[in-house]
Amino acid sequence: MSFCGRFRLYRYRIIWIFLLLCAVAVKGPHPGAQTLTDSAVNSDSIGNVIYKDGVAYQELMWDALIPEAYTAEEIMAKYDAELAKIEEGPDMAEQVQRLADALLNNAPVNDKLDGAFVKLPGFIAPLEFSDEVITEFLLVPYFGACVHVPPPPANQTVLVKTVERHGIKADDAYDPVWIMGELTTEGATTDLAEAGYYMADALTEPYSE
Repeated sequence: MSFCGRFRLYRYRIIWIFLLLCAVAVKGPHPGAQTLTDSAVNSDSIGNVIYKDGVAYQELMWDALIPEAYTAEEIMAKYDAELAKIEEGPDMAEQVQRLADALLNNAPVNDKLDGAFVKLPGFIAPLEFSDEVITEFLLVPYFGACVHVPPPPANQTVLVKTVERHGIKADDAYDPVWIMGELTTEGATTDLAEAGYYMADALTEPYSE
């Protein structure tokens, strides 16, 4: 491979490392909150469980949705092997982009959260409306994801359908929210992004610390 080709691959590798860091270290809009370990998912420790209408919801931050074994080192090892297969040419950038898309869209979920009742903060990317009320949306960890900026990894995206009277007013679409409900690892493809998690009949409330 020529020097120019090697340089372009090096540049793409730097971009890829940035994507990896986004994929394994995304945080929610509550930077002061503690991160839960896998062993704490079903814990009743004070401050981590919220009771509402007789249901206990485990309060989570976004890094709890990433499997413990999903590390940047592991992904880079796999990426380097795939990168080595790319040949220099006019479509080099396109090939690297396809690898990046595959990484983000297939980021593994935390199976230990399947069926857990959780409370999770985030921003919304609207999908469906009913009389100026958002009833279905993607919950994501940072503002503008899927709309103004690229979507996060699938394991940092939750497809949410709200229970009746818990939709979000269109005027409040830019504000962070809490969602509460049963989280499942049922993946979904939407017009905006791939979602690794799904929550039906979700309760919502404005975000506050």
